[in-house]
Amino acid sequence: MYPEPNPYASPQPQPHPQQHNPYASPQPYPQQNPYLNPPPQPPQPPHPHAGPEFLAADSRCGIVVDETGVTFDFEGQSAEFPWPDIQSVHSKPGGGHRLMVAVVLPGGKFYECVVKARNRVTLEQWFRELGHVLHVYLGRRDNPGSWTP
Repeated sequence: MYPEPNPYASPQPQPHPQQHNPYASPQPYPQQNPYLNPPPQPPQPPHPHAGPEFLAADSRCGIVVDETGVTFDFEGQSAEFPWPDIQSVHSKPGGGHRLMVAVVLPGGKFYECVVKARNRVTLEQWFRELGHVLHVYLGRRDNPGSWTP
């Protein structure tokens, strides 16, 4: 004999036979489908520079000073000078609204780049920013451990 159903108990769901619906979405595969995995994540961009940077450019030339060293760009040609290879860096006004920057190597050989500012205010701003950045990197080189990002 079968036990009597309890009238106060919650009704149990009864399985329904599935009807074929041509518009229903297909059921997922029981195992993982390699085509349904999320795409791999794109590579993360490099970490931003830890220290200050300086950039001055016009239509022909560019000067970059950052934690790696000094880079001059002249009409698409670049010259990179890493900090260990630099004896000193000098800057001065180059007539008009021009900024002249020279990198001096230990043997006395030097390279310079001239960038034209749009106006005197920009030139003055470049001198302030360049002075600060050079002070950080040349000061850190002369006094290791004195500056931390």
